[in-house]
Amino acid sequence: MGVSGNIRQDREARFIEGVGAFIRRDFETMARTMRPDLEMHLPGSSWLAGTYRGPEEVGRCLLGLRQVLESSEDHVTFVHEADRMVVEHDIRLHGPLHDVEMRFSVAMEYDEDERIASVTVEPEDRGLFDHIVQTALLSFDASRFAGAERPRPSIWP
Repeated sequence: MGVSGNIRQDREARFIEGVGAFIRRDFETMARTMRPDLEMHLPGSSWLAGTYRGPEEVGRCLLGLRQVLESSEDHVTFVHEADRMVVEHDIRLHGPLHDVEMRFSVAMEYDEDERIASVTVEPEDRGLFDHIVQTALLSFDASRFAGAERPRPSIWP
């Protein structure tokens, strides 16, 4: 089943608005387009990898992502399939020894009201992504807790 031009345009505009909201840390704007039982999956082995359920958990994951990446509206492509849209866009990933550009794929499934029901995020190079995210966490821990007994790391303010 095809996707009408209006739905395609609305989804794309909401995604671009969401990227702006992400950059501004405007989680209220992001939450308006999501179902309350939203599920987000980030595969891999980094401390951010996992499945997040509900706006609060997803918001915490997004805060964690915000610590290590910058999202860009440049070079964005959209692929639409019925109740699904896949967006690929450029990101810049930062670690203590790294500053890497890569593509990020975000697959979103929509409900009948066009709210996002699920999200799967896939970095272009999962191994490199996991490595940089892990080294960023270790760098954070080492500088913050140098000389002290290491408490369990927490990324949340």
